[in-house]
Amino acid sequence: MENELAVYRVEISGWDVNEQFFVERAALEWRVGQQKTVLLHCKARQGALLFIRLLENPSPSRSFPVAYRVREVREREAGTVYELILHQVWPAPEGQSPGETTLLDAAQKRIWGLN
Repeated sequence: MENELAVYRVEISGWDVNEQFFVERAALEWRVGQQKTVLLHCKARQGALLFIRLLENPSPSRSFPVAYRVREVREREAGTVYELILHQVWPAPEGQSPGETTLLDAAQKRIWGLN
């Protein structure tokens, strides 16, 4: 059971390395007790925030996106496919820092004109 592999049809959205928004359907592989991986045609940056929504959910109204951070990017098929190693992002408890959000903080400062 520990090495059991589950594969889910998902829709992934986020920003690629060129900061272009994308939406792509893919298969999410999850080996119990290990990392989640996905193969995409869009290349995302390491550390990027992506949103993943299950497509196989029997109740579409209950299928909402879950945030994941890209831990690692591996090039496949001469740069036409990318394997992304993912880590689920959990909200920080009230009153606690969510941890490293350097890129997000920098982007917010840019939007607010603080840079």
